[in-house]
Amino acid sequence: MLDFLRRYSREQLDSRRMDERRGFQLSLIPDLANAGLLGLQIPERYQGRELSHSDTVKVMRQAGAIDCNLLILLAVHNTLGVPPIQHFAGEDVRSAVLPELAQGRRLVTSAVSEQSMGSHVRAITSRATKQSDGSYILNGDKQWISLGADANFINVFARLTDENGQDAGITGFLVDTASPGFVRGPEVVTLGLKAVPQNSLSLDNLRVPAESLLGEEGSGPLVAKTAFTRGRLVLATGALGAAMRALELAQRFARRREVATGNLAENGRIQQIIAESVAAVQAVETLIEHIADLLDSGRQVPEPFYFAVKILGCELMWQVVDRCLQLLGARGFVDTNVVGQFYRDYRLFRIFEGSTEAITVYLGSTILKHPQQFFSIFDDFDVDPKLAEHVSRIDKLTTTTTTGGQQRHILASQIGELACWAIMSVLTADGRNRSAMYSHTASWSEQQLVDKLRIAEDSRPFVELPTVEELARHIGEFELTIGNVEQRRPGTQHDLDLLLRRG
Repeated sequence: MLDFLRRYSREQLDSRRMDERRGFQLSLIPDLANAGLLGLQIPERYQGRELSHSDTVKVMRQAGAIDCNLLILLAVHNTLGVPPIQHFAGEDVRSAVLPELAQGRRLVTSAVSEQSMGSHVRAITSRATKQSDGSYILNGDKQWISLGADANFINVFARLTDENGQDAGITGFLVDTASPGFVRGPEVVTLGLKAVPQNSLSLDNLRVPAESLLGEEGSGPLVAKTAFTRGRLVLATGALGAAMRALELAQRFARRREVATGNLAENGRIQQIIAESVAAVQAVETLIEHIADLLDSGRQVPEPFYFAVKILGCELMWQVVDRCLQLLGARGFVDTNVVGQFYRDYRLFRIFEGSTEAITVYLGSTILKHPQQFFSIFDDFDVDPKLAEHVSRIDKLTTTTTTGGQQRHILASQIGELACWAIMSVLTADGRNRSAMYSHTASWSEQQLVDKLRIAEDSRPFVELPTVEELARHIGEFELTIGNVEQRRPGTQHDLDLLLRRG
């Protein structure tokens, strides 16, 4: 699969054309299907490849190094779409649907997000009503659905009302998009990742049979979580591949570029930036490999590890891409030089599957509620005394007294970020003796933890913030300075003329 992707990238893929045309080349999906890339972890009995988690990570890292659109196509289908069916659908449904997905004859995605909510599953407003014959009627609107208008199956999550009119909780359903009542909405024009459509969808009295249920009634959050957690790992993995590719290009340029101080690569500040970027790549790679090894061995992955890989993996890798764009100088701002498109495409990863700010606060909030539950995960590691002292300082911070929700949120954000760096520091310390680069990575990770600890400790007591009303009032006055500049020129009309429509 890796050989196929590398050869395909060199000989057939045209990322620039896909970006400009906002769509995939026609041969892409059948080519990927023939290579087995649309059934990565589907069991062989359903015609899939049944890859291990470690091997799946390698495939996703490779795709990420080539093109973000390619990565997300594979990730949405294999990670967000397939697992809810593979793990929660009945055997009859699995036997009928999974071979179609594994062979690329059909695509699948999941629909959670709505106009007023993103990855917060419990805030879903779409409705499902159970009928006396055991079927369900779905109504509602979904937004920001990757492959939404092109998928043949969609895992839809809605709030269920049972036969007695009682709320039965968020529930997942497998929807065939050929069903009456499934309405494809318009595609969003995005900053990057332009070839992967992001659609709105509507469910208008759409009936699904009882066997379309994913898991039990009310188990929707668990079904969605299964997809989201693995999705966060895949996002970080793809971003890792992109960071590696960007660094490869930046290093070539730096070694060949002469500036006023001499060779660019030998400039001390540039060398420092590249070394820090390599350390970030190696640290994230270590975390990803650790999670994959846990999954392959059948051991439980502590939930904070998934948060850490999403938060640090996506944040650090995009920072590396940003730094590489800067190192390339004017060439970085040339959109055909790969890194510019990476800069636009991978920016979304700081938002996808939960924005960094939101999930950092959520992680910190859970730790503040049950600190010892979090700190117990380090019992499985041989933590040296110096690192153990840093971890104990985080524990001490969890006892900080706050007044009001704003201070609590700020503290939770600090704790969440520190937790991620504690995990990263402990993991990289384990590999300190592998090589000089590993030693540098371990020292760099620990220094990041120490620096962020110092900031968190120095910020107590918290600076009092302006009120929400004060901030809104001040920003509202900007219009007095910049005026009303909303553009209202009519766009292109796509709808059929009223006089030509079916009555």
